[in-house]
Amino acid sequence: MRTSKPLVAAALLILSVAPARPQAIGEWGRLGGAARPPAAGRPVAAPVPARAAKPAAKPARPAAPLALADSAQELAIVRRLADPALEGRGASTAGIEKAATLIRSEMERIGLRPAGPGDGWGEPFEVTTGVEVGTPSFITVAGRRLDEGEDYEPLGFSTNGTLRAPVVFAGYGITAPGFDYDDYAGIDARERIVLVLTNEPGEMDSTSRFDGTVNTPHAELRTKAINAREHGALGLIVVNGPRWHAGEPLRRPRADGGGYMSGGLVAALLADSIADRLVRRAGESLAQAQMDIDNVTKPHSFTLPDSVTLTVTLRRTRSKVHNVVGAIPGRDTTRVLVVGAHYDHLGYGGESSLAPDQHVPHVGADDNASGTAALLGTAGLMAQRMKGGWRPEHTLLFCAFTGEEMGLVGSSHFVDDPPRPLGSVEAMLNMDMVGRLRDDKLMVMGAGTAEEFPALIESANRTAGFQIKTSSDGYGPSDHSSFYKKKVPVLMLFTGAHADYHKPSDTWDKINENGLWRVTRFAAALVESLDARPRPRFVQAKSDSNVGRIAGGGGYGAYLGTIPDYMQTEGGVLLSGVRSGSPAEQAGLRQADVIVRFDGVGIDNIYDYTFALRSRKPGQQVALTVRRDGVLVTLNATLGRRP
Repeated sequence: MRTSKPLVAAALLILSVAPARPQAIGEWGRLGGAARPPAAGRPVAAPVPARAAKPAAKPARPAAPLALADSAQELAIVRRLADPALEGRGASTAGIEKAATLIRSEMERIGLRPAGPGDGWGEPFEVTTGVEVGTPSFITVAGRRLDEGEDYEPLGFSTNGTLRAPVVFAGYGITAPGFDYDDYAGIDARERIVLVLTNEPGEMDSTSRFDGTVNTPHAELRTKAINAREHGALGLIVVNGPRWHAGEPLRRPRADGGGYMSGGLVAALLADSIADRLVRRAGESLAQAQMDIDNVTKPHSFTLPDSVTLTVTLRRTRSKVHNVVGAIPGRDTTRVLVVGAHYDHLGYGGESSLAPDQHVPHVGADDNASGTAALLGTAGLMAQRMKGGWRPEHTLLFCAFTGEEMGLVGSSHFVDDPPRPLGSVEAMLNMDMVGRLRDDKLMVMGAGTAEEFPALIESANRTAGFQIKTSSDGYGPSDHSSFYKKKVPVLMLFTGAHADYHKPSDTWDKINENGLWRVTRFAAALVESLDARPRPRFVQAKSDSNVGRIAGGGGYGAYLGTIPDYMQTEGGVLLSGVRSGSPAEQAGLRQADVIVRFDGVGIDNIYDYTFALRSRKPGQQVALTVRRDGVLVTLNATLGRRP
């Protein structure tokens, strides 16, 4: 599940229910290694005897589809997808391709038909996955050249080029009216290189006005870069503050993750020992300058006597990825239901990791191997029904999306270039983080996107017996949003947040096996009910502030209510929609508008937009410049408070 928000820990207890009937695990269990040790009191599946070879004279009959119809088989899928050997299923890893192959194999085993372009399984597209440092990349300080390495590293969001300019020390590089703090007050950063410290004033000090034990968004390097750019700076040098981080090694730009969108200026990291030499030329040490700020939480910025030369060369890397799409053909080929789940995750971490210092596979068992397993389990249950003579009225498309963690790019690609006409898609059911059921509590989002959905959910739950909490809104940080913005009714299943979210500790052994299987059966019941009904009537649902964000808790700061299209990475922020009743809708913002300026801040990408929004308060009126049909239009909006 994609997010740029902080986690509110909501640790979920594993729910104990009656054990599933014993059954052999099958192919996925063999791929995943040894089977999971049986829980206490749970029958152990009998071993499957080797099948004797058929006589050569008799041609073998085609094997009947083997539907996935057991909680142990479903858990084996989670375990295999969450194997560290699949490298966290990051877009730039070999593991994402292995995961796609395994999903395709399971779809074939179940008996689905390939349903991608050209009657293939895959729906391929390219994504930008990261950056690599090229040559030349160096800094010249006081006539001394330092090449990329232990003393100097480009930042992944830097622009390419060579810049020679005077330097100003701007403390922590923060402008935060809400904290009554501005490092740029009293200094001129125009056409200069700004030297700033990492983090915030009062780091490790719980009494700091910035709450030193928890970073605010002002600590983010991108925020510092955009703030420097908005003050007229041409370049940025970031240094670890020696008070807490003296001598720490510099980090290379990540080869994977979202650090490929330009910050709009030349930017690099510099070792604290080298930065100290620069600051001493102004009569102070770097350590003393930091202490002067921290002791009173008051800016202490000044101009340095030297100029430096920054040279950065970065290469953006691209990878080919693909959605995996299988189908059960229906009686009416003009009617389609989509069941979806994303199978990608964070790879070895990256900007979305909540354990950013751990460059290890973020295996994503709940997020979202669980949803992928439920997708395949739902397909297996449908295939099992077909063996009894049933055939769906609709064509059922089972879509394993990739690129969700990068901004819903896989599902966005699907709806922009669908393998079936999008007008034939009557509804979409999405499953994301469905593996940690607690106390029978299941969230169903999108309940307000079709008139029939509340009754449909209630009917399907009579047998399932969940304590269901519904949200009307069809927007949210998962793949159903891509369909909802195209006016397709959507439902999304979610079992709740937990402390392992976006961390390497989201492992397969923490999955509630029987709870996951119950969610799968509920999903199958929803699909069967949708299949038996007339086309649901789409409703533009109201935003639901009670739900908050997927990882738990409410939002941070001001709220506008725009829905960005993450496929566009530069040239402004393209809107794929606006939330009903939001300040954006009231201001006249529309789908397909491109925001290029936000209250004086130039907007080139989503990071610029986030910076501008975070720097404003609820209740403020802001001027927005959008490009609409090739013409610049200025609109005024009054910001709300984020749900």
